[in-house]
Formats: sequence, C-alpha cells, structure tokens
Amino acid sequence: MDISHWAHGSGGPAWPTDEQGEKIPARELQHALDNVADADMTISLLAAYGIPCFPYYDGEGVTGKVISGFSGFGASLYVPETMYEDAEALLNAEIVEDEEEQDK
Repeated sequence: MDISHWAHGSGGPAWPTDEQGEKIPARELQHALDNVADADMTISLLAAYGIPCFPYYDGEGVTGKVISGFSGFGASLYVPETMYEDAEALLNAEIVEDEEEQDK
C-alpha cells in the first residue's frame, strides 16, 4: 500500500523523494488547533498548492481524536523540509483581493 499521499481524500500531493528514492524528511511547520477551521483548512490549502502536509497529534491527542473527534492538545503540522519555505510563505502571504470582484 502506498502511503505517500498526505492530504484529505485521494489524489493529494505525493510526498517528495530524493535522488535515491527515499522520502524527504518532514519538518514541523506550525502547531494548530485540531478543528476544521485550523488544522484541516491549513492541510487543504497546502495540498491545493501541491505541498503535502500531515498532522501529528501531540501528547495523548490521538486518543481524544478517536473518542471525541478532535484533539485537545492540537496537532503539529509537518511538511517536507524541501518545501518548508514555500509552505511558510504561503501561510504568511498577504491576501490580495481582485478589484473587479470588489466593484460588484
């Protein structure tokens, strides 16, 4: 079974590999609350730009995730270390609105 896709649903971006075919090490991008408005949205946003991301539930957070559907400890989000700067820039980017859309 290939588990190189870290995104919600199938068809997400594949985890990159190096010249020897080994998966690139993961680097922690940020710590997020584990709710739809935070962790899941960040993972989906990064996937939309081709950056794979996976959550790691801190402490005993995975137990809370299984029992209640969310982790009280939150989740640390990881991306490939070779894509870290792109992911960080994307999350810190300033929103630019289309002037044509504003005029409607």
